[in-house]
Amino acid sequence: MEIIDNKHIHGKNLRDYTGKQKGNKRNIFNGLMQAYEHYRNTVDAIDSLEEDGIDSFVDALNEYRKIAVPVFDSLDNNGQVALGYTIMEEFFYLLFQKKVDMMNIEHENLFVGKGNSYVSLSFTPSSFSELFNRPNAYIHTKDQDFVLGANVEIQVTADGEIGTTTTVIPAVAIECKTYLERNMLDACAATASRLKAAMPYCIYIVAAEYMKMSDAAPELTDIDEVYILCRAKNADRERRKRENLAPFDINTDLIVDLYNRVSRHLNAIWWQPENAVENGKIINRPN
Repeated sequence: MEIIDNKHIHGKNLRDYTGKQKGNKRNIFNGLMQAYEHYRNTVDAIDSLEEDGIDSFVDALNEYRKIAVPVFDSLDNNGQVALGYTIMEEFFYLLFQKKVDMMNIEHENLFVGKGNSYVSLSFTPSSFSELFNRPNAYIHTKDQDFVLGANVEIQVTADGEIGTTTTVIPAVAIECKTYLERNMLDACAATASRLKAAMPYCIYIVAAEYMKMSDAAPELTDIDEVYILCRAKNADRERRKRENLAPFDINTDLIVDLYNRVSRHLNAIWWQPENAVENGKIINRPN
């Protein structure tokens, strides 16, 4: 089993944290590393992403979560060591890396995983005279828990001087949350608007495990869908923690729905105005 540090985010954090432990805690985390390796080997061996294959993906995920999440939740610094919430970030990388592999996408600039997406370009020259040769182009990006897109180079040429910056143009962006509350939703809505202003054919999904809000209107935002993957409230999650019960499972049907939504988008023709009359649609934004 290979752990690529900038792709297998959860595996890297778990490996690094385990290496720092001693005594009984080291034994516990060595056991978690074994459980993680079993999880990875199971999903790596899946050779189909039909519904049965995704079922197997989620079954392996939930088996690992039952072992790992109670241990992570017991840590005083759980958020700082970035163990619990990175499980889903890495899960989407594993799922959609396998998807693009099956699509035989061979472009060297393909990007899959946690990364920074392009959102805007601004210029900040120090004076009017500097505008002509040093306009100070600045690429604004936004960190995404999961992004699928293309690495591109943006060049700005002014008076013979060339400035080059590499960034990711997103086709799919997924924000992962352990639980979703109102201020988090507002931040996601703002991100969705910025991403879609830069790339109208990007779909933006919020994938939370639990719900922690009652008054919100995400349908009025640029977010394409909000999933509550455990179909439970955060209060129920906290109750199960207090009672030393296993966490709620990630719902397989919701993962299938999310996967199919992304797959339809990746297989669609996004912009084909020459066929507008035949199709009866011009814009054809993802839905």
